Order: sequence, then C-alpha cells, then structure tokens
Amino acid sequence: MSNRWQWIGLAVIIAVGAWLRFSHFDLLEFQGDEAYAAHLALDALKTGKLPLAGLMSSVGVTNPPLFAYLLIPMFAINPNPAFVSACIALLGLAAVVITWHIGRKYYGPMAGLVAGLFFAVSPWAVIYSRKIWAQDFVPFFATCTLWAVHALVVGKKPKTVFWCVLLPLCVVQIHFSGIALTAAVVAIIAWLRPKIDWRWAAGGVVASLVLMAPYFYLQQQTGWGDFKQAMNTVGGGQQWEKLNGVTTHPVSGYRLPSKQNISYALAIMNGGRMEDVLGIAGGKEFDARNIWGAKHSYFEAGIWDAALLLQRLAFVAALIWVGFEVAKLRMKSAPTILVAWLVLPVAVFFVGGLWTYLTYFAILYPGHFLVCGEAGRKLKPMVAGAIAVVFAVANIAFMQEYYRFVDSTGGAQGTFGTALGHKQAAARYLAEQGGERLQHESAIQLELSTARTQAAREELGRKLGQPQLLELNHEGRPELVQLEWPLLITQASAGRGAPTLGTNTTVIMVDGNREALQPAQWQQLAQYPSTNFGPIKLFFVSR
Repeated sequence: MSNRWQWIGLAVIIAVGAWLRFSHFDLLEFQGDEAYAAHLALDALKTGKLPLAGLMSSVGVTNPPLFAYLLIPMFAINPNPAFVSACIALLGLAAVVITWHIGRKYYGPMAGLVAGLFFAVSPWAVIYSRKIWAQDFVPFFATCTLWAVHALVVGKKPKTVFWCVLLPLCVVQIHFSGIALTAAVVAIIAWLRPKIDWRWAAGGVVASLVLMAPYFYLQQQTGWGDFKQAMNTVGGGQQWEKLNGVTTHPVSGYRLPSKQNISYALAIMNGGRMEDVLGIAGGKEFDARNIWGAKHSYFEAGIWDAALLLQRLAFVAALIWVGFEVAKLRMKSAPTILVAWLVLPVAVFFVGGLWTYLTYFAILYPGHFLVCGEAGRKLKPMVAGAIAVVFAVANIAFMQEYYRFVDSTGGAQGTFGTALGHKQAAARYLAEQGGERLQHESAIQLELSTARTQAAREELGRKLGQPQLLELNHEGRPELVQLEWPLLITQASAGRGAPTLGTNTTVIMVDGNREALQPAQWQQLAQYPSTNFGPIKLFFVSR
C-alpha cells in the first residue's frame, strides 16, 4: 500500500471520527458526577487550592484527584461544559490516531487502517469521549500505554519503560480499573523480558507517587479509610442487590453491577449492551414496570444492532486465530501483547471476584481494534478493506440512530439522563427568574457537595435554609436538586433587579428522564403554574 493511500485513509478516519465526536453537542450527558468534577476544577481555579481527591467510585472509595487536575486547564480556557467535553473528545480522536500509528508501525499499513477505522466509529468509544467523566480519559491513557509497551518490547527502546510504568499508574489514579491494566502491563513485560533501563522505570514510579501525594495526605488525615474500603471489595466483598441477573434498575434505569465480565469485554468493542447508558429506555426487556414504555418507544437499532453483533463474533474469531498464531511462535511475537492486553485484565476481574460495570473495560482499548487489524492484514487488501468498510458503515448508522433516539426524547431514563442542551436552557431561565437569591443558594449547595467535615456540612445546611428549588425523585418525593443544576445556574447570568420568583415561591422540578410518577401525582401537579424545557418541567408552588 502506497504512502499516499495510507495518508488518505488516515484523513478519512480522522474526519469520520471527528464528525461522530464533535456533532450533537446539545445531546451531551451531564449529570451529578460531571457537575462534581467540574466544580472541583472550577473551585481549584477560584481558590488556588488543588483538590485532594476526585469522584466517588462505584464501590464507595474516593478516587485520587488526577482526573480533576486534567480538567483544570480545560476549564481555565472556557468553563462551558460543552467546551470541556470538546477537549476530551479531542483526546479521544488523538487515541484513534495513535492506534493507527501502532498498527502501521508494528503490524503493517492495513492493520493500522482497520484498527484506526474501527476505533473511530465504535459507538462506545465515541460515547466515552464526549463527557466530563473520569472514564472518558481512560481510552487515551490506555492507548498511550499500549504504544509505550510496543516501543519497549518490539521497538527495543529501554527508556520507554518510564511510560510503561507511569501511564498505567495514571490510569489507576483516574479510575481503579487501571489496577487490572497495570497488572497486565507488568505480566507482559515479565513474560517477554525486553531490555529495561531500570533508572527510567524508577523514574516512572516516582512520578506517579508525586501525582498521588495529595491523595496519600488525605488518606493519612482520614485513617486510610478508602484503602480499607477498597480491600473489602476484593473477593466480591461488595453487597449488591441481586435481581435475577438484571443489570438495569427497574425504576431508575441506572446500571447495576454484575460479574458478566466477558460479555462486557465484548460489548465495549462497539455498541453492545447500550442499556448501560440508556437504562430502561434500551428495550422492553429492561422495563419491567413499563415506566418508559408508557411515555415513549424503546431504542431499537434493528439491522445495525445485528451487524454490530456480527462484528463482535468476527472479532472473537480473529482473537482465536491470532492466539493460535502466537502459540505457534511460543508466545514471543508482537501479537502476544494484544492477546495478553485483552485477556489478562478480564482475568484480574475474575480472580478478584469484583462486580463490574461496562465502563471498567475501557482499559481494553484499543486491543479489540488492533486484533482485527492484525487478522485483516492476512487477507487480500480489497477483501479486508471491504469488510472493514461494511462494519464501519454499520457502526456509523448505529450511532446516528442512537443520536436520533436521545434527541427525540431529550435523553433517556438511564445514566444518560436529560441532555445538556435542555438543562442549560432551563438553568438560564432559573438564573434569570431567581436572581441573586437562587445564585447564592446554588453556590451554597456546591460548597456542601465538597464539605469534608460534619460541622462544615451542618453550617452550610443552616445557610441553605429552605431551598427555593427542589426536584422530585423517581418516587415523587421532593429533594435537593441534583448537583448539575446549581453548577449550571451559577454559570448563567442572574436576572437584573428584583427576582421574578417571590420569596414565598418554591420551584418544583420534574425531569421526564428521571421520574416514574403516577397519574394521581401528575394531577396534583397540574394545579400549579408551570413551564417546560423539553423533558424538564418546572412547577411554581406558592407557600
């Protein structure tokens, strides 16, 4: 394949990948986790103090703060969540280019193009590069780690061990699934035994410890509580509600943990198990109480879903074939890295007895795509190219159907929630109508979210008093609004002069992608004046 066609192919891959990642920014996900991360970064810019910890993990352990540190320069340029999401999407696109480079340099031009194309159009790879969430940084860091491992083992560059050590340890600080990735990297290096410059290896460890220093300081202050909680999860120590294998909560639509590790490892390759983000909107089989079905139709990708399933089956065949090739060469060839990259992290989750979510398996990127590229280069170029294009078209069509669905409903009753565009419109209205009082209330709630001591929380609770803005939860009970609302309200401009909302007015928010209200509850709400912003309905109650 001539260099000219290789560069043309890369240009097409970048264009398609950019189109999928940078379009539909009004449909970005933005919920409590994203808002909390944004608040950490903005608070650091405001006070000059770096946070000591990041988001709370799914197992009740506070994450290290590296994710927040990565966000700070992005928010310094522009605090709009859509802009920061675009910066993260740019990192996702960079991971695609790096994958193409790994494939081209170590496996051949066709392998690079196939791998880059599949990474560019993979629905989950696109979704995990479009929001302010720790896992959305993982594909970039994982891809860079795989690049460093190839440079060390295949390229025989001993100093690159610095990156082989530092990068996976950075993934650990972004999301704890990085522990499985780190174990895989250590095992690969131990098995293939490349020449290592131990001084640079020590430098990688030291650099990672420097980044962890604030977190270690916090743990020392809190009696190492997070480390103790983390140890309790090993061996399946988490106590999760078991719902006969169901992985989607029947009311909220939120994902539930499971031990279906192989299923997750395959699904994340393209668009499998989309209910992980769409929740009960993903299909009738997840909506036991007909909550979503009573309001909208379910997500159905039809023939495109079948095509993506066929692609995953083709990947399994490719992985088995590459595995046999590796075994024949006594597991000393470059593809050994790819097989180990995909198999070992899954094995770590099995051995650790951990309950997992689909997002944990972003550490496997870009292994799936490079395995497909390695298998594809054994075919005739025209055949490999035709197969790759057919599967790529199916991925693109699936992603467009996904965007169409969430656009028609303004989101979904799962972890997607209501799209950012609707929330920003409602937040601007609330900021204008509520004036400085609502801005002040929102600022207090943001402070409350990061308060470390009980005394501080009690003091802020007294300052908050009786909130003017409340939200009905899934069961219809009023509670403080989710954290994205005070963040978005403080980012909007407060109305000039006296606020339109009187001091005796309480605004009750109902999110159509979060509620499961009964008809009687809707009838009760209907007596109050209201306005709506897509799925977001605001009711004005006089006290």
